[in-house]
Amino acid sequence: MDDVIDLLVRTPMGLPGAAGPAEQGGVPAEPGLYAWWARPGTLPGITGPAHPEGRLELIYVGIAPSRASSRARLRSRVLGNHAGGNTGSSTLLRSLAALLTDDQGYRTRWTSRTVLEPADEQRLTAWMREHLSLTWAVHPAPWEVEAGIIEQLAPPLNQADNRAHALYAVVREARARWTASARPG
Repeated sequence: MDDVIDLLVRTPMGLPGAAGPAEQGGVPAEPGLYAWWARPGTLPGITGPAHPEGRLELIYVGIAPSRASSRARLRSRVLGNHAGGNTGSSTLLRSLAALLTDDQGYRTRWTSRTVLEPADEQRLTAWMREHLSLTWAVHPAPWEVEAGIIEQLAPPLNQADNRAHALYAVVREARARWTASARPG
């Protein structure tokens, strides 16, 4: 697990670089874990563990795939579901939207769940490109180490395997308010 943590705390890369070809240092199409980083103060009321270089804080750790039968890989999850997806397909995006809606003026709507309006999905993606960086670690079975990595790194936006985190209730309540903002009567 230490080798995975070492890779997750290396110098983060911005989304434009991460979206480049894997052979040029972009996110690979392999299974593994990824970590999202932000400058301190980027998310209202949220602080995360400091990056070893000190200029960023960890906000979220994810995996791809989540189980052996899934076809998801780091590249498809990070660039497809998170940086190119929508709030309906990404726990990270739902948490970011919940924490940023007041500041950014995002609008929600109900589908089978609360999601952002399409224009605001695009605004959230642009916000991510401007404010977030990421790291990743290739691992053949990331679901086997996810809980231990979350426990050691303590990312504030993770809800699964993270109930003991000091900001767990803050994130949970923000997400509940956000979900209720579009839920039908």
